[in-house]
Amino acid sequence: MESWTQGRGAIAGMAGRGTQAGNRDLKILDVMSKDVITGLPGDTLFAAVQQMSETEVSCLVVIDGVRVLGILTERDVLKAVAGSQADFHRITVAQTMSSPVQSVSPILSILTAGRIMEARQIRRLPVLEGKQLVGIVTQTDITRGLITLIPLRSISDIMTRQVATVAADASVAEAARIMASKRISCVVVMRGDEPAGILTEKDVIRRVVTAQKNPAETGAADVMSSPITTVPPSYSVLGVSRKMDAMHLHRLVVLDAGKLCGIVTQTDIMRAIRAELERVENERWGWMTELTMLIQSTIGDLQKLEELLRKLGGSSAASGKSADMGRPSTGDQVEIFGNTSSRT
Repeated sequence: MESWTQGRGAIAGMAGRGTQAGNRDLKILDVMSKDVITGLPGDTLFAAVQQMSETEVSCLVVIDGVRVLGILTERDVLKAVAGSQADFHRITVAQTMSSPVQSVSPILSILTAGRIMEARQIRRLPVLEGKQLVGIVTQTDITRGLITLIPLRSISDIMTRQVATVAADASVAEAARIMASKRISCVVVMRGDEPAGILTEKDVIRRVVTAQKNPAETGAADVMSSPITTVPPSYSVLGVSRKMDAMHLHRLVVLDAGKLCGIVTQTDIMRAIRAELERVENERWGWMTELTMLIQSTIGDLQKLEELLRKLGGSSAASGKSADMGRPSTGDQVEIFGNTSSRT
């Protein structure tokens, strides 16, 4: 019976180990940056933008002592540009920052953090341990972590085909309004049917705001990034992610035979990876459910077998005792034989 019990324990242990293995996941603390650039709510927007430009970061976490009040991102600055608020020396960080700010715990999985970013359409999250700021995690960090977990197909399957564009003679203010209204980080600048460059939030900050130019009087073509880095639609997702990482880019223009056919961003990659991981996870849990049912059925059969063996063992013992009770002992037989012999 002991061997059956050991076998049943081993089978249950297999199910437990399978579940534990499935729960292993990359955490925020595995990919976050611990060096966080911070600012004060009373700083001018110009000073904050200069700090972001000099430290080459895309955001500032706004603090008051140790308390996190908000976050100032490139998108927040873009909204100020789109709103024709050209006097960045008078606008304060408190007037421009996003608040309250969404934060995460360092032990949260990067997959969950990716879901939060997508749902809230944000690209960076302060990391708090209790109320203490311990780091920041960006879309780049999440994408870099997720891309190592699973291979994906070509970018033609995940790229954005409806590309926001502006003519080369459009102003930065016009381009900023399009980007702000569509909640996108860039527009492709076109000369006729051909892409001439790309204007990003970072371009607006570094080449317009910090240069103290008037967005309404500055042409998009004058401050755009050019020449643009392009890829064909057959390029692999892994290849694009590595290219972005190596070149410190957040998006690539997709050209098919010289024609603009799409744009692929870190958001597209992260969304695709998350969807694929969730598909694999759902499939794995389906298998685990089936395995658990099979294990439970097997354990039930083993228990029935044990019970049957006990009944058979008890029945055999009872039959043996009954036979012994009806059979004379050896001594009795000798006495009978003696008695029989003496009577004869």
